Amino acid sequence: MRIISIKLTEEEYKELEERARKEGFVLLSDFVKSLIFSTSSYSHGSQVDNAQVVSRIEKKMQDMINPFTSQIDELKQKIAILTERIEILEEKLGESKDTTKDMNKKPKKSFESKSLNIKSEPQHKKTAIDILRDQGVIYESELKLNNPDAFFDKLETQGAIVITTDPERIAIDSNFYEEFKKKIASISTSDEIEVQKYLTKQEYKLFQKLRQYSVIYFDADSKSWKFVS
Repeated sequence: MRIISIKLTEEEYKELEERARKEGFVLLSDFVKSLIFSTSSYSHGSQVDNAQVVSRIEKKMQDMINPFTSQIDELKQKIAILTERIEILEEKLGESKDTTKDMNKKPKKSFESKSLNIKSEPQHKKTAIDILRDQGVIYESELKLNNPDAFFDKLETQGAIVITTDPERIAIDSNFYEEFKKKIASISTSDEIEVQKYLTKQEYKLFQKLRQYSVIYFDADSKSWKFVS
């Protein structure tokens, strides 16, 4: 047997005796025992307090977890979107690789066929008359010829207009020459700066040459440019 000693004041002791008597206990010690071991009300109160504590703890934990839960959900959504995009990119890369392979194959054949065509077809070399048609005018002073007489004679036999002056010969394409004469005949001013406005660069160069070599002149009576007969 173990003894528990409790010190009470006189008033506390009397109050305890009164409660024991009311509860029907003869011995005060029995009443004290019943108080100690009869913990139904104490236990009930403790259970309520414990439940409240647990509820508060759970609420705090839930509040702490909620932000992380939402972040995890967002991460899951982002991962799903990224996964879908990666799959689309992989598909496109696969298609582009196939296209590149096809393109790498086709140009090679095309290049080979073009190379064969170049070898099989002889290149066309431009003649003097072809160059004259492209340029409109050829000046002897701008050429370095071993046989200039033969050169200009051949152009003349092929339809070119050849004007011979003391300093040089000038070969003119027939179409270019006809257009040039029409323009010159329609200009009614002797001012060469004004004349330049009516002619192309190549035509004005020919005009200056013919003016310099006295092949053309301005007739004051008719107010027009004329060729020397």
